[in-house]
Amino acid sequence: MSEPTERRHRVPGQRAGAVPETTLATNQPIIAVVGYPNVGKSTLFNRITGRRDAVIDPLPGVTRDRRQAGAEWAGHTFQLIDTGGIDAEDPTPIGRQVADQARQAIADADLALFVVDATTAPTPGDLEVADYLRTAKVPVVVIANKCERRETELLAQGLWGLGLGEVVPVSAQHGLGIGDLLDVIVAALPDPEIIIPRQEGVPALCIMGRPNVGKSSIVNALLGEQRVIVHDRPGTTRDPIDTLFEFDGREVVLTDTAGMRKRGRMRDDVEHYSQIRAIQAAERSDVALVICDATEGLTDADLRAVDAAARAKCATLVVMNKWDLAQPELDAIRGELRAKSRQRPLIEVCSAEKGEGLHRLIPSALRLYERRRTRISTHKLNTALRELADARPGPRGGRRRLSLRYLVQVDTAPPTLRLDVNDRSLITRDYGFWLENQLRRRFDFDGVPIILQVRDRGG
Repeated sequence: MSEPTERRHRVPGQRAGAVPETTLATNQPIIAVVGYPNVGKSTLFNRITGRRDAVIDPLPGVTRDRRQAGAEWAGHTFQLIDTGGIDAEDPTPIGRQVADQARQAIADADLALFVVDATTAPTPGDLEVADYLRTAKVPVVVIANKCERRETELLAQGLWGLGLGEVVPVSAQHGLGIGDLLDVIVAALPDPEIIIPRQEGVPALCIMGRPNVGKSSIVNALLGEQRVIVHDRPGTTRDPIDTLFEFDGREVVLTDTAGMRKRGRMRDDVEHYSQIRAIQAAERSDVALVICDATEGLTDADLRAVDAAARAKCATLVVMNKWDLAQPELDAIRGELRAKSRQRPLIEVCSAEKGEGLHRLIPSALRLYERRRTRISTHKLNTALRELADARPGPRGGRRRLSLRYLVQVDTAPPTLRLDVNDRSLITRDYGFWLENQLRRRFDFDGVPIILQVRDRGG
């Protein structure tokens, strides 16, 4: 097997030389899961990686984009890429893009897992995929899926006639034969010692927002390749799409997610679970870039996405896309965000279509990442606390007045502060919000979640 190659992507900007290069991280061997639609590729991907974030459904075509996750077996680690089905006869734009995505995954891979349905194979569609794989110059393992019964395993042996090498019978749904398959996979991988492990502390950025505001277009523009499918029909991204790349010498994970709709507007179970996984993607991210459509201004749906990011404890950057088509009043948008979001998110503007403003997005997100990990000295916190208590004394309850005693930071990512008071029942909602906002302003925490824990100290 050839050594994994490095693929470079330049982040577009407004000026030449304004943006550092980004590189897709490929230290581990890459394995692509390919085949005709609806043969069980995503089920196999979930089974091998131990994840459940690939949406699976009896309907063909549910997986559309390339999705990547790490896996390990017998001391060997590798990256597995799930793809949509290759159907050469599908004339639709979506179908052509899905097939192009799968072909790109094959071109990037060190090994291809060709999944077929043993109960029906080989179909004309399977033969078309097999013909493509013969010319792709990549090692192939043929996987006969849905082999739950002995007679199906016997049928699977007919797949040797495809001329692509070893055939491994499995049942991805029931977990049968997966160990044997993984033994075959790792036998083709480089020795474990040449695989460079990914370092801890890699910033994770999540792209969120309502459907059709340009989330996937921004991801593609930032990475400089057609990484996820872009179409003018809302809802073309269903699974969270993770991409590990290098920005200015630093590894970063960028995740694209499905559009967030109102609950009453979800059309099917796939859409429902796609949104659940979008929220889960936010929960494992450090910073959420909430993409909005500048031609529509800031909508209630945008504010719900900002709120979802805050609940997931993400730092938040609001990005007004399509800035080339409309320029809403930013001061008004900023004021509305401050009034309706406790995190008071920062705002950037861009046009994914024109490539304008994109050079600011990742640096702004990384600054929020660093602020989310900031630790403030106890001396500075208590100096600020005394000044705030003088500026606005605590509320009264009968004869007692709230007394702010001591403030200390007890954790980071997100910043967690513990406030000691004489009687926590005296803190009103209004005073608590005011105190949080003042701390946010003094310590440059706009757009960053703050957890303020209040503890009675008595007296």
